[in-house]
This record gives sequence, structure tokens and C-alpha cells, in this order.
Amino acid sequence: MGRQYRWQIPLSERRFAPMIEGLTVSSDVVEIEAPAALVWDVLVDFANYGKWNTFCPVAEAELVLDTPIRMQVDLGFGLQEQVEYICLIEPGYRVAWRMENRPEDPIHAVRTQTIEPLGKNCCSYVSVDEFGGPGAEEMMGALGKPVETGFNRCAYDLKAYCEKRFAAMRMRCSGPDRGVM
Repeated sequence: MGRQYRWQIPLSERRFAPMIEGLTVSSDVVEIEAPAALVWDVLVDFANYGKWNTFCPVAEAELVLDTPIRMQVDLGFGLQEQVEYICLIEPGYRVAWRMENRPEDPIHAVRTQTIEPLGKNCCSYVSVDEFGGPGAEEMMGALGKPVETGFNRCAYDLKAYCEKRFAAMRMRCSGPDRGVM
């Protein structure tokens, strides 16, 4: 069997500390008090990233394999354009995109974002970026920490936004003429 990527290992079996390990950068595993389906819908609603994602406030894409996702990301020195390609879609659970990853590229990368249900109205989220290629070690030395910081901003922004949306949905459903959820 070939290399096993971190995203292929169930969250319950993964070791997450430290968040920068070798050529891998992870966000915190964040518990979100909202249904996994809601979190998934927010995560793949690229056109609305500006409403919640301070790390990547601009994203343009269709949720289709091998199509580009055009982003603007903030690694601490202003917005930088980044184009990657959607390489994995497991609806409701996992989405990944990668750099172009041609053999001659000095850096290869695959970012995988995973949502796992923890109950009816609770789930976890984690983002993992796995780097490779001859320039990956140097890149990790320069940008590993900013990537980790950005991923954590994204994770906690996602948590706050989804929890706020879910609370608003619950309030609408528990008005005076309706039963409590």
C-alpha cells in the first residue's frame, strides 16, 4: 500500500499535537455546535466566504472535481492570490484541493477539510495541508506557522459563523406559535 495521508485516518485515531509535524500543517480540531450538514453547506458555499472566513475571504469555484478554486488568502502579509484544484469531494464529510502538483513543481500540496458528526447538532472540523516536493522543507520553514495560524482562523471563523446561524435558525423555530426544537 502507498502512503497513507492524514485525512485518510479517522479523526478519533489521529494525533494532532503538534499542529506542524514534518511537512504537514493542521488546524485545531474544532467542535462546532451546529449540524454537520449546515457546516458542510457553509464550507462549500465559496461565493459567501467573505461573510465568515478572514483567512480566505475570496473564493470562486464550483464544487466539481478537477476544477479550479481561485482564492485570496491572508498569511499575515496581505491577501495573496492562490489557484488550486478540487481533488476530493465526499459530500457532507470531506473536501480537498491541491496545487497543480506537476512533477517539476518545487512544492506540492493537498489541503483536506473534514467534518465529522458528533451528534445531531454537533460536529468537528479540521483542516490538514500536506506538503511535498524538493522545496517543501524550505517553504515550511518560512510559511508553516502562518499557514497554521490561517487554518486556525478559518476553523474558528467557521465555528462562530455556523453556531450563530444555527442559533438563529433555532430561534425562528421556537417562536410563540411554534414548539421548541
